[in-house]
Amino acid sequence: MELFDKLGDTIVSVSKDATQKAKDISELARIRMEIRSKQDYLNKLFLEIGKIYYDAHKDDEEKEFKEQMLLVKDAQEILEELNQQLGQIKGMVKCTACGQDMPMDADYCSKCGTKLVKPKKEETAEADFVTEETDSVESEDAPTDDTVQEEVHAEAYETVKEVSEEAVVEEAVVIEKDVTE
Repeated sequence: MELFDKLGDTIVSVSKDATQKAKDISELARIRMEIRSKQDYLNKLFLEIGKIYYDAHKDDEEKEFKEQMLLVKDAQEILEELNQQLGQIKGMVKCTACGQDMPMDADYCSKCGTKLVKPKKEETAEADFVTEETDSVESEDAPTDDTVQEEVHAEAYETVKEVSEEAVVEEAVVIEKDVTE
């Protein structure tokens, strides 16, 4: 009978320890999630401060962050060009006042009423010329768009898979380390 009592006490003790470890792991995960949330919040605040500083000082003669300001300006110009190209492909134009996407044939924005600035005919003609030129250059030996797209998707999938596996392993190691401590 004493053997069964000791066995029962041991089982209860082990289950209490396991329950406590599970609670500890859960609490660690909750705290880590809260830390990440606060770090994301801080990063957003820093980003907002940076945007405010940039807007306030982008036209200053003497700039403390002159090189970075130029890089931001260049990136914004490229982004605007890419957005215009995307709009042309989609048959849309973006309102300069409110940012609303409007059909290419619209004269005024339906959201704010601003007269829409249409892309120049030269830009669309140049884009058509480039497309025709690249079509004539393609050969039978060249990879098709589908092949290239499949390769890109396969590479992206493998990259995401590797990063995900590494993250899972790192998290498991951290949790195991925390539990053993």
